[in-house]
Amino acid sequence: EEEEPTKILNWSGTHSVELAPGKYHEPETMDELIQLVSKSYHDGTHIRPVGSALSPNGLSFDSRGMVCLSNLDKIIEINKENMTVTVEAGARVSQVLDALRPHGLTLPNLASIAEQQIGGFVSVGAHGTGAAIPPCDEFVEALKIVTPSEHGVVKMTEESHGPMFKLARLGLGGLGILSEVTLKVIPAHRLVEQTIMLTRSEAKEQLPTLLKRHKHVRYMWIPYEDAVVVVSNDPEDDLPLMGPGTEVDDGNGGKKKIVTAEDLEPKYSKDEQLAPLREFLRKLLKSKDTTIDEETISGMGFGDLRDVILASGNMLDPDHIKRCNKVEREFWAKAQGIEIAPSDQKLQFDCGGQQWVYEVCFPVGTYGIPDSNSMDFVEELLKEIEASGVAAPSPIEQRWSGASTSPLSPASVGPREYETYESQRALFSWVGVIMYLPSEDFDPTGFRREFITQSFKEEYCKLVRRVGEKYGLMCHWAKLEVSEDPSDPSGGVAESVRNRFGPEVVSAFNAARDLYDPRRLLSCSLLDQIFGPPSPDK
Repeated sequence: EEEEPTKILNWSGTHSVELAPGKYHEPETMDELIQLVSKSYHDGTHIRPVGSALSPNGLSFDSRGMVCLSNLDKIIEINKENMTVTVEAGARVSQVLDALRPHGLTLPNLASIAEQQIGGFVSVGAHGTGAAIPPCDEFVEALKIVTPSEHGVVKMTEESHGPMFKLARLGLGGLGILSEVTLKVIPAHRLVEQTIMLTRSEAKEQLPTLLKRHKHVRYMWIPYEDAVVVVSNDPEDDLPLMGPGTEVDDGNGGKKKIVTAEDLEPKYSKDEQLAPLREFLRKLLKSKDTTIDEETISGMGFGDLRDVILASGNMLDPDHIKRCNKVEREFWAKAQGIEIAPSDQKLQFDCGGQQWVYEVCFPVGTYGIPDSNSMDFVEELLKEIEASGVAAPSPIEQRWSGASTSPLSPASVGPREYETYESQRALFSWVGVIMYLPSEDFDPTGFRREFITQSFKEEYCKLVRRVGEKYGLMCHWAKLEVSEDPSDPSGGVAESVRNRFGPEVVSAFNAARDLYDPRRLLSCSLLDQIFGPPSPDK
């Protein structure tokens, strides 16, 4: 029987790849992976590493050949003395969290989704939010890569390999197949999450205080509405006095905050919070032939309701988007309040359905003294969106992180400068814009998705880049779309990325590729366009 090709669709539904029989591999053991990579090196066959295929830009896709480590997911060691965990790189973040929990440990921070394989989690520079917390690549203490080179398996630490280790930990899958990772861990703790709504002027005025006061803060801006949803998280046993909770005596003559049952009592029930969304959806469906009945509507949560509401109208009509954003604001106004849960639950959140995402990172001063760029950029972006009528759904999400010493991190301050006081406390803001995509039920032909994709790339992303040019933007590696075609809306992006990192970093990464992947068997179109294809003698 003839073997079928392998087809893979990424989580966002924005990129797919089809590989001929024999071009997609899922090794069962580490030895099998090592043999596979060795054979690839000697045969000159491509072997691009892929994790959970979560990258919105399909960064891990290459039809010439791919390898997935989903079977290599062992938790190798949990070391409470050193406060580290060592895992095979195919282990998902959620698996690692589950393994750490019985030991009273957790990871220092999380991205919004916990289904990434650890290899991808660190290799693309995933980040959470927290002004004093660096991106996730900084948690890496040691790693092993399996290289298609004469070097084979290479184990690295900062002590053993210095700058090369920092290139490899955020190596975009281009220096070797990350097979084993040792990560820092911290004591498990519960977080008190507070959700409030501010006006835009209040959000701007309060930002410096909020960044200092709370361990984790994120903003969700609602286009066309004077509303910013602010979500903060703080350890239960270290609540800021000006933060959420009830003030009590600390037993030492001072005051502290605790969370009481009364604090946790929501002002509105879930049904009351969701009522504006449900009512708006009923109005949209009145004139439509639909299988969505009252029972279905009543069973939907916030994310599902938003997806269906958006898809039930013209998703590129600014008036429809304005109405959607208005009812979302009404939801959040009633959803304000306090919740408490383990950190690994609170640092994940519902991102909604399939969507295009474009996220950029830029420097915004220091942790102690943030500059005005965080607010200036978003203010200018919203002004342009609303003046030009971009069909921009909610939210525009904004998070903050500390710096990374990985040269290819969008939040990198460079290896030399990192020793200064300012660079050690450097602050970066991450801003993401989205356009949701209708499900097949609402778009059986796929035409709507095509039009939304075109609008997102040609209008929305170009607007973000134009507004952000003076702020020194760098796109998140997993959301970067690149084309060298001058007529393409992404044309010129590769050159801007090279300029952003500078010739020294680009040369260092290419020198590392020459060492560990001389034939560029781990590469993909995006890496080749930014860093250059292999030279003819390779």
